[in-house]
Amino acid sequence: MSSSGVWSVPRGRSWLVVAGVLGLVASLLAVGVVPPPPAGAVAGEADNEALFSACVGPALESQGLVDIEGSFAEDAVNCMAHFNVTRGRTETLYDPGAPVLRWQMALFLSRAAPTAGVTLPATPADDFTDLGDASDDTRAAINQMAALDIMPGFSGSTFAPNVNVTRAQMASMLDAFLGRAALGAGALGGGVDELGDVSPDDEVFGDIGQVTRGEYAAIRRMFEAGVAQGTSDDAFNPGGLVTRAQMAVFITRMLAHT
Repeated sequence: MSSSGVWSVPRGRSWLVVAGVLGLVASLLAVGVVPPPPAGAVAGEADNEALFSACVGPALESQGLVDIEGSFAEDAVNCMAHFNVTRGRTETLYDPGAPVLRWQMALFLSRAAPTAGVTLPATPADDFTDLGDASDDTRAAINQMAALDIMPGFSGSTFAPNVNVTRAQMASMLDAFLGRAALGAGALGGGVDELGDVSPDDEVFGDIGQVTRGEYAAIRRMFEAGVAQGTSDDAFNPGGLVTRAQMAVFITRMLAHT
């Protein structure tokens, strides 16, 4: 080592060092070692967040829902109500801590579709046998989300409308929805053109190893897009239930890409 603290190489052996480096690179590629992340990527951070917000101006005005005032979801809920994506339980109460059921999620996404540029099928198949006395709007939303493969049924004939939505399932639904949306100018950080081009460059969450392959990919993609964040720096809590407040935040972040 030289006095400057930098390793030096005898002149006669410089070609050996170069050859050794090239051989090392070749051997790493041969065993499938993942190459370093693309330039500009930051490990542990969302690299493809939307450059603009869907919630500006009138969309941030109070919609009269008093139980979300001062909460982390206040702007998101007001924004969702402004776009008629979600509504309160009453004229003044939103019930932010209540879990989201599958039929409710289908309604939220179908209402968000026009704003996001998602084309809904006009006459989707109506083959689910467990929708009971669902309203016409709810039945249409469920069948539309199923037809677009955004919210598939639990089986060929059941949708399980009253089952709670988990955080892993939510990520999968939003990922599928955004994949069908019309992306805006500031979508995905302006760096890639399609959702499928988003390449998660690191493993952030240590608790998503047991989810399905589709949910695993969706969680990582939605993290990179700035749509879904963890419940801590290294945990996503994939089995945790999605509340109405969280749902509003997730969907407004997603709409920012459209």
